[in-house]
Amino acid sequence: MNYLARILAVTAAAFMVNQAGAHGVPLPQHGGIMDDAGLVAVEMVAKNRTVELFVTDDDAPVDARNIKGVLTVTSATGTKKETPIAAVSGNQLRSKDVDVPPGSRVTALLTMADGTTKVSARFKVQ
Repeated sequence: MNYLARILAVTAAAFMVNQAGAHGVPLPQHGGIMDDAGLVAVEMVAKNRTVELFVTDDDAPVDARNIKGVLTVTSATGTKKETPIAAVSGNQLRSKDVDVPPGSRVTALLTMADGTTKVSARFKVQ
């Protein structure tokens, strides 16, 4: 009986570890950097002086139509620049005319579609 209890305990523990790994920050879908921003996950893709943000909830796209925000880039030397974030289409948001050099820290403060819920996504660019 003791042997059976141990087998059951090990099996239950393995199942719980597997379930814990199933949640969290999803893998990037657009080649960017992911952050779990609490209510949603945000992927950041920075290229050509533009930052694209993709918002998901449990791997499902979130309608970004009425999401607004501010992107703050803090360079490795401490210089800060803020630019507006606007909806593009689907779950995509964009901030233009912004450089994101290596070593920068990027914060996207988003106001969700309800107009009151705020979400903050933070990224460290390598």
